[in-house]
Amino acid sequence: MDTVLSLSAIQPRDRLAYWHDVASKIFVGHEGSVTSPATFNATVRHAPLGELMLVDSVSHGLETVRRTARNIANGEDDVFLLCLQLEGEAVMGQDGREAVIRPGEFTLLDAQRPYACRYGLRKQITVKIPHRALKARIGTGVNLTAHTLRYNDGPAGFLAAYLTMLRDRVHDLPEVAAARIAEHVLDLTALSLTAFSGGNTPALSSARMVTLLRLRMAIESRLSDPDLTPTSAAAAVGISVRYANALLSKQGTSLQRLIVSRRLERCRQALADPLQASRTVGEIAFAWGFSDLSHFNRRFKAAFGCSPRDYRRQNLA
Repeated sequence: MDTVLSLSAIQPRDRLAYWHDVASKIFVGHEGSVTSPATFNATVRHAPLGELMLVDSVSHGLETVRRTARNIANGEDDVFLLCLQLEGEAVMGQDGREAVIRPGEFTLLDAQRPYACRYGLRKQITVKIPHRALKARIGTGVNLTAHTLRYNDGPAGFLAAYLTMLRDRVHDLPEVAAARIAEHVLDLTALSLTAFSGGNTPALSSARMVTLLRLRMAIESRLSDPDLTPTSAAAAVGISVRYANALLSKQGTSLQRLIVSRRLERCRQALADPLQASRTVGEIAFAWGFSDLSHFNRRFKAAFGCSPRDYRRQNLA
């Protein structure tokens, strides 16, 4: 990751102002305060991972961060913040709830609504996730925020280990590989948010949300199968096509449109991948479940504004 700011070389009296300015740009706009400005110290690094952004931050000193209605009105931060605590303890509150997270534990914040955080020692990995990317997997985020996801709650442990590993290796990833790994991070995040259980189980663990995630995963696992249809996708999770479409309608799509859009996205990634430059457009289309090349070409142009060949030419020039 690139080191964006280290306060060690900055005069103590100027550190808080520097930190607030940089942190507001790297994370999202916010208000902040510390108990002892003269001894406050911090370092922050970040790196892109596909459409995500990984931020590695360390700060020493009692710190309070508030995302206010004014910050929201003055910004365009349409993101979730997934916060993984590495050391120390943080209290993160939103939507009338407070999550206390310790090493190996997560919580989720929505930058489109006010929140407040308190840190004794901030050592975190924060993943900035576009609303669209996470909502495509689990729907609305209103009931997802400020719950503690523990490392022993199934997929959350895998996600914690994955992000910790990526923190020091993300810069070594080719762009296409980074985009694919970002999809894995999103899938693990969705699984973690819907799978954890215990005394703090929130409404997000509802049958509808879990069913929707299972449906999306069933589709994702069979995109290369030309026999994947709305009927077979729904049957794989034990629901009717009508019920599946009712669930997906809340997200502005349907089973048929979802299957086609995910296949098109896989083809788009393959066409932009230099390692797959020797494969023909038809070979890629058929490999991701399309059975008619003319139909694929029309669908691709409607989705991305140009033909598959032109898209490949532009991206591999």
